[in-house]
Amino acid sequence: MRKVLLVSLLSSAVFAAEPPVVANPPVQNNEPVKETPKEVAKETPTDAKSALKSLIGEEAASEIQIQPSALKGLQEVVLEGNVFYMSEDGRYLIRGGDILDLKEKGKNITEERRNGIRVSAMKELKEDEMIIFKPKETKYVVNVFTDVDCFYCVKLHKDMSKYNDQGIEVRYIAFPRGGVSSAAYKTMVSVWCAEDKHLAMNDAKNAKPVPQKECTNPVSKHFELGRKLGVSGTPALLMSNGELLPGYVPAEKLVQFLAENAKK
Repeated sequence: MRKVLLVSLLSSAVFAAEPPVVANPPVQNNEPVKETPKEVAKETPTDAKSALKSLIGEEAASEIQIQPSALKGLQEVVLEGNVFYMSEDGRYLIRGGDILDLKEKGKNITEERRNGIRVSAMKELKEDEMIIFKPKETKYVVNVFTDVDCFYCVKLHKDMSKYNDQGIEVRYIAFPRGGVSSAAYKTMVSVWCAEDKHLAMNDAKNAKPVPQKECTNPVSKHFELGRKLGVSGTPALLMSNGELLPGYVPAEKLVQFLAENAKK
């Protein structure tokens, strides 16, 4: 069971690529040939092995191959055909370019740094640049990168009263997936330029025509910000702490997530 948990932990992102094979250097002045990583595998520090045993159990750990990688200080670990890397003391695991702290329940150190970058970047936006659906009493704020014609964006919008009933304030940021030359971009410009933006957004989400309008608007700015922050699809939910959740999340699940985050 614990091996399954480790595989699950690792499978949520692309595994780090296997390092290139280092060829033996030529012998010069009768010096002995230096050993390759595979030849010194038996010298693998016991800390990494011990860490894996404590994480997934001794029996499951016996199926894992560990050896020094091509980069000093990192151990190559092979599990069920997948290759990833660990620090020699077994504390840190590198997965798809992210560093996880196994002693902190797999805390993603790299993602925390991304969260901080997102929080700073969001300071570029002012409230009057977003279309905000407020509850009677705001308990949580969620920024939503949205398109006007994606299925789950429409589904999220139709549940707006449910989000608001949970005290969730939804702040829409424009992200026309097809880019600034798409029909969705033109529609979103019309929404942001409308006299009644909320009505125009409701109409757009319900496939009703929105009168074409042009004005000074933030739609292209929103789109570029989303790309900068790693948004690749919609809806994308950006929390106040910078955490990015891709996809639709039902109101009851989202409020649970927000409440748990607030306790941290």
